[in-house]
Amino acid sequence: MLKRTMSATAKSASVIEVYVDKEFTSIIHKYFAIYKDKKFLYTVKPVSMSESHSSFIYTLLMKDMHYEAGREYEIGTENNFFIPIDISFLAFTKEFESKYRYDGPLGAIYSKESTTFRVFSPLASKIVLLLQREGGEKEEAFVMDHNYDNGVHEITVEGDLDKASYVYSVHMFGSVKETVDPYSFSLNTNSRKSYVIDDKKVEAIPLHEEDLPVLENKTEAIIYECNVRDMTSLSDVPNKGTYSALTQEGYKDKRSMPVGLDYLASLGITHAQLQPVLDFQTIDDSNPFRSYNWGYDPLHFFSPEGSYSLSPEDPYSRVLELREMVAKFHEKGMRVVLDVVYNHVYNESIHPFSVLCPKYYFRYNGDGNLSNGSGCGNDIESRNYMVRKLILDSLKHCITFFGVDGFRFDLMGILDIDTITQGYEECSKLKSDILFYGEGWDLWTALPGDKKASYYNANAMPFASFFNDRFRDVAKGKSSETELSVSGYLLGDTNYRDGFKHVLLGSSVALSFAPMFNSHEQSINFVECHDNHTLFDKIARACPQDNEKQVDARIKLCIAATLLACGIPFFHEGEEIGHSKRGEGNTYNKDDSYNGFDYDLLDKKKDLYQYFVDAIAMKKKFIQTCGEDYVDLTNHMSFDNLPNGALKVNYDLKTCAIYVIFNPSKESFMYEFDDYVNLIFNDTGNVLDNNFYTHLSIINALSLSIFYRKKNSSALADQILEKRGQ
Repeated sequence: MLKRTMSATAKSASVIEVYVDKEFTSIIHKYFAIYKDKKFLYTVKPVSMSESHSSFIYTLLMKDMHYEAGREYEIGTENNFFIPIDISFLAFTKEFESKYRYDGPLGAIYSKESTTFRVFSPLASKIVLLLQREGGEKEEAFVMDHNYDNGVHEITVEGDLDKASYVYSVHMFGSVKETVDPYSFSLNTNSRKSYVIDDKKVEAIPLHEEDLPVLENKTEAIIYECNVRDMTSLSDVPNKGTYSALTQEGYKDKRSMPVGLDYLASLGITHAQLQPVLDFQTIDDSNPFRSYNWGYDPLHFFSPEGSYSLSPEDPYSRVLELREMVAKFHEKGMRVVLDVVYNHVYNESIHPFSVLCPKYYFRYNGDGNLSNGSGCGNDIESRNYMVRKLILDSLKHCITFFGVDGFRFDLMGILDIDTITQGYEECSKLKSDILFYGEGWDLWTALPGDKKASYYNANAMPFASFFNDRFRDVAKGKSSETELSVSGYLLGDTNYRDGFKHVLLGSSVALSFAPMFNSHEQSINFVECHDNHTLFDKIARACPQDNEKQVDARIKLCIAATLLACGIPFFHEGEEIGHSKRGEGNTYNKDDSYNGFDYDLLDKKKDLYQYFVDAIAMKKKFIQTCGEDYVDLTNHMSFDNLPNGALKVNYDLKTCAIYVIFNPSKESFMYEFDDYVNLIFNDTGNVLDNNFYTHLSIINALSLSIFYRKKNSSALADQILEKRGQ
């Protein structure tokens, strides 16, 4: 069987290239006939002919050719062979992008009486809906109506289609391909078919948002990154690794430490950031523990991932389970942030985007190749109207369907400023305290620098926050494999002290470095996330002489610094107890032994766990103590350099003064205050004896200490001295 016969591709409105396989025919063609919707238009002579080892290649120069999307164009040969012309180049044109737009709902719009199916596919000459009703034995076929003005294909099917499955059969450029709906609200196992579901059944589940504490300012957020599977995969919770497992209460490990949901709630965090839970490619839903993946290989942007579901074949299971899990987090007083991956898809060539509208959804370089700033083979072209609409619709769907409270944008710098801005505007109408933040790296995507949603354009997105890699690099040291042995300030290189002042100010003040942000509210402060090596593994490489106690002390220093720096603190699961990935920096597809939360380690490191809990409680108390000064905290801060590279941070507040001393060296020293102060927090956590006042304090090696002095108490020192008989 011949693998190839003939093909024709319109490179532009004026040029067509025709490929004729030499095995198919050795005839040299002198002319070709052009057809539109089976009707002859005219003949064209090739302006050139070349050949490769396998093919003759003809170039046709067209005159006054005005292609219409959705029409069938063909080339006819002298011996009456007919070849469809691929006119997908139209998707590159401004005229196409400005004409084919639709603002209404897409997907399967359900009611009990009928369901309307609506899909955007301007280039398709025909789309057939292939539908199978629940319990039905036969598949039904419905030719959809094509609106040539906006590129939408639509059909309304009568009857109650709840739980019906469907796919689209797409006729385009002479071929027929089946695809699921890119607006699928639910999918079957391994995403082979879309499902019709009733929105009202989902939205009937209460989200318990009334149980959430008020968030006055986004810098009150304390974000903890975790993975649905990781939090129970190494536990004894039933159905471990699922949405359901992460709703279970009352489970403890062998030493009575809380597990899963209860563990997260015990920390005191305000926001749990979930690694991707929207449908991704590389895990077998029917046998999820056969492999592992974080989920940054996106497939669909509306349906939850099936491998986390108890019944991935069921139309409602994954949807209801995700909503119920979010509701349970809310009951526990935690908001939920979704990690969303709108910058690329796993496989561009066979994705529904390319089946339904080739070349439209993806960004291309000037040479016609796919832009690859994501490093994943393709970049989403978020500037195109219907691509942006899909992203905005997905964001709003995640709020209304699942009740989420914020979004972390993977590789946000691939997307454009207008998409992120419009997304925030639309989402904040649904939730006024929504969080928008992401990776603002300046990536090599085919997008002008002033259009990228990167932190270089933070001033254009004042509502958005960005991962502050400068904080990470100054506080602990750089994270690349070649620089793992390089220490930051808290790992002992006190030459970074002035840089540490800068990052404590949320990288929003010109001190040692130029500001990254207009406001510290835009700074997501972190030393560990799912990418790169864990904090423990970094310390092991950068501080090889440290013993276990010293490693733990450095972890505490990093935790406290992340919490106290101006901005939004961010932690990764297990960071608080010093988890390790065995020295591996990228475990996205390693097994659960690398990625799962280690409850055995938790039992061994209860002191680190308790310190983390105390430190979060301290942060919340610190916010309360600052009061109205908290909003512009950078204006109330000053610094003193202390011996051994230590640093004293002074907070001059309306009602009190707070002093924080970081000592990342292995040397202790004495420090004398100008007045008596109250020690309230140190390397052991909260100091329970709030009546412990001191004038001269020992600053321990590898420690953080917090002191408090109430203002307008001039007699305090005299009272203390009198009690001591001095």
